[in-house]
Amino acid sequence: MSRQTCDVCHGTGQEIKEACPTCHGTGRTKSAHSVKVTVPAGVEDGQQMRLSGQGEAGTNGGPYGDLYVVFRVEESDIFDRDGAEIFYELPISFIQAALGDEVEVPTVHGKVKLKIPAGTQTGTTFRLRGKGAPRLRGSSYGDQQVTVNLITPRNLSETQKKTLRDFAKAGGDKVEEQDEGFFDKMKDAFGTSGKKKRK
Repeated sequence: MSRQTCDVCHGTGQEIKEACPTCHGTGRTKSAHSVKVTVPAGVEDGQQMRLSGQGEAGTNGGPYGDLYVVFRVEESDIFDRDGAEIFYELPISFIQAALGDEVEVPTVHGKVKLKIPAGTQTGTTFRLRGKGAPRLRGSSYGDQQVTVNLITPRNLSETQKKTLRDFAKAGGDKVEEQDEGFFDKMKDAFGTSGKKKRK
């Protein structure tokens, strides 16, 4: 013995002789409406929020379903993010790295000052505690990691080249007057320009 829903009353037990021209006897009509959603701090790409009772109307006078909101987080032009951790690459000059400096670094909370110790090498990473994104479940914040990249100067004047040659000689490096390979050595030792995004 098999059971199936009546194709006339569709399980309601009532036969509609003259169907409503709007709902055509279904008891439901389609309409769109807007709802306000509070985006949680720290939400990540692809996470969902369920809004109870904001979905489609139920059949036969049943309750409304739920609406699921899927968040898509737009990428930043200067920051990378992994959960609550924020990553930033900071270009600095050879002089700043060699002698040290205090620089301003952008964060998602605004600009902060960062001390670059003398003798900093390219690729060195500094951690800014609590300057990352908020954690979704909790009241704490992640950190921001700042990686410094040394910028090799281009189109040096003759005065600048002479100063660098004098610097090399003072350090015991043998540099001929027209030895352009010296500047290639500087690139190898202190890095090149250009921002490389973190994968």
